[in-house]
Amino acid sequence: MRFFCNFVEIYDVSYDMRNGFLSLICLSLILIAASACSMKSDNGVVGFPSDFNALDDVSKVAYVMKNSSPDSVARFICQASLGNLPEAKIDTFAIAAAYAYEEYNQNDSLLRIYSSEIDRYPESLSLPDKMKIYFMSGKSDPTRMGYQLGLEYVNHIRENNMTVAQINEELKEFKNACAEDSITYRRFMKGFHIVLKLDHGKDLPEEIYNTFVE
Repeated sequence: MRFFCNFVEIYDVSYDMRNGFLSLICLSLILIAASACSMKSDNGVVGFPSDFNALDDVSKVAYVMKNSSPDSVARFICQASLGNLPEAKIDTFAIAAAYAYEEYNQNDSLLRIYSSEIDRYPESLSLPDKMKIYFMSGKSDPTRMGYQLGLEYVNHIRENNMTVAQINEELKEFKNACAEDSITYRRFMKGFHIVLKLDHGKDLPEEIYNTFVE
């Protein structure tokens, strides 16, 4: 009986140790997976080759297309063109975007995802970056750029739940970005005021209307 009791005690300890060891392994695997996910950037690519910037724009986009989804490729092209990815710079937005479009044109579903994101993503950017993308894409008439940005800005405020302080800060950054193009800034403010007046009374805080309409 004493032997049996000793055996049970040893088995219980051994069982607890096995359970603890298995738990430790599971925890390690979870941490490794989490670490891998944290390495993944907004463009969906886990790092770039050391000589990536030596490649031309088309080769860079081709590499990302092999390793990422179409929407990630669209975000990569925008961010790399803005210079926000020092390890992966795109010199000519139009060339990079057109190459991806032509490649995805062979598959309707992939093309829809890419086209939708390349059009949508600039909406989430700050005013200075959005203006740069618009200029680089050549899709907008430069003489109407300011008006377009101004007309779209109220939706940007609404979608990001911006406060008066945040709006003031972004307008300050935008004015600095337009330092050598005061006409675009004035056109932006005109478009912004027009939409605010039309939008007045909807869901934005009254403080925003009172501050910027006046």
